[in-house]
Amino acid sequence: MRRLLLLCLVALGGLDARAEDRVSWELTPRVAAPGQPFRLQVQVESDVVLGGANQVGRDIRPPRGMALRLSGQVFRADSNEATLNFSGVAPEQPGEYIIPAFNLRFATKVIAVPEVRVIVSAQATYRREAFARAELALPDRTFYVGELIRGAIRMRSGEEEQVMAAFGLETLAEGFSLNVTAEREPLDEDGARGLQATFDLTPLQAGVSDITLSGIMLLQAGQPGAFNLNGRDRPFTFRRRLTVEHVPARGRPADWNGAIGRFVADGLQVSKTSPEVGEPVRLRVILAGEGNFDRIIPPELRSDETWDVLPGFERRRHAETKRVFVYTLVPRLPGRLRTPAVGFSVFDPATKTFGRVAFEPLEVTVTGNAPARVDLVAADPAAPAAAPRPTLTSLAAPQPRRAEPLVRALALGEVTGSTAFWAGNGVLLVGVVAATLVAGYFAYLAAHPEIRRRRRARALLRAALTEAADARRAGDAARFARALTHGLQVAAAARLDAEEAAMTQGDVERAFPGVDRTLLDDLFSRAHGARFAPTADAAEFGRADEAVGLLRRTLALL
Repeated sequence: MRRLLLLCLVALGGLDARAEDRVSWELTPRVAAPGQPFRLQVQVESDVVLGGANQVGRDIRPPRGMALRLSGQVFRADSNEATLNFSGVAPEQPGEYIIPAFNLRFATKVIAVPEVRVIVSAQATYRREAFARAELALPDRTFYVGELIRGAIRMRSGEEEQVMAAFGLETLAEGFSLNVTAEREPLDEDGARGLQATFDLTPLQAGVSDITLSGIMLLQAGQPGAFNLNGRDRPFTFRRRLTVEHVPARGRPADWNGAIGRFVADGLQVSKTSPEVGEPVRLRVILAGEGNFDRIIPPELRSDETWDVLPGFERRRHAETKRVFVYTLVPRLPGRLRTPAVGFSVFDPATKTFGRVAFEPLEVTVTGNAPARVDLVAADPAAPAAAPRPTLTSLAAPQPRRAEPLVRALALGEVTGSTAFWAGNGVLLVGVVAATLVAGYFAYLAAHPEIRRRRRARALLRAALTEAADARRAGDAARFARALTHGLQVAAAARLDAEEAAMTQGDVERAFPGVDRTLLDDLFSRAHGARFAPTADAAEFGRADEAVGLLRRTLALL
């Protein structure tokens, strides 16, 4: 009996030990040199079938100065083991860095990975020139709101690694707009091997901000060739603290139109050099240089006694270093005329001073005749009252004693007492009021597109609730989850002004802060997990009421 009891305890102990998840990690190399690439391998073993992990990079928060991203997973659909490989680059400063604990979200389970310690030592051997590396090229000075900042990520090939491509350049900073202008451009240095990704950065608000630029390099070890398949990827991350100020108000000219940079007048062009009086002529003002061309307000040209100036327009098809303003001029007088003066003030961020850009007017020869002169006739107050009037020709002779009027006018009483008069005017008034209300309603909808967008989203959410209720009665948990996740995507798209098909779980959390993340994980894994790995039994979904309540609360917010 004792032996049987002992065997039972041993079996229970084995089951308990098996129920624990085992997580281990390994760094290669164990001690990294400053700026050296490294590999982190995380091995997971569980008591359930794992499959592939979802949204691995969402919870990872590498320390400052370190780049880290998931480079691949090794798993089988029917296995309880999984291996995840991360590629990273060590910080430039020696020391001990800690990657905080994070979660791996599998289709059937969430497994916690403990913190990882990365040791960076200057004593470690590392040939920097042998490996590919990324460098940030960004001016080191004070920037200004609305300024166009041109920067680049220079990815240099090493002796043993070649940079083949780059992608995923993005920024994590509030108060800036990023526009990637090129991702695979050759380096602009003589003899340099590699690529560069160029970008335009525009500050939108004043203050001191930390900006993060990150992306991925695609590398190939050895010499590039069609049969060389030894490719890898490596992330890069740069963090900079930028100071942004407003353009100084002291000394700012009145005609400053938002131009920040170094600009030059590239000249004026007219569509016709010999127009006639009253013939429209197109004037093109060409501005060149470096700066925030897209944020410059077109200079205002005023009409004078020689030219009528019509509002200008712009075709927006210009090079990065040019901008063209187009105006329409109408000559009033014949002769040799000069086009209106064009000029405005600019701010140079390098010297922190204001300057002026002025365009040399063009000479235009206008042909034709000026408008005929009109002589105004005024009555002479000294003339006698009985002076004879000049005889008018082509008119009937006056007949003062004519009995019948040429036009018979109705008396006021006859008009006001007519029923047809009041009925016609009443119908006309009602029509005008109705047309005004309808036009105002559609104009309001056109000015506020979010009203129509949210109205459509509410209709789709009600349809999703009906679909979820039908699926729940039928016992189809996957269909139930798909209906609810579709409704959440529609609601998030309405809040974020985006396409519903592009909405992810992270977008739902961003649109509705405070949403239960575990509930969203369960819903999205049941709705879309079957496409990537086996999912849990559809009959085990026990949070249906919470999910329906979440969608109803979302509907109330719209």
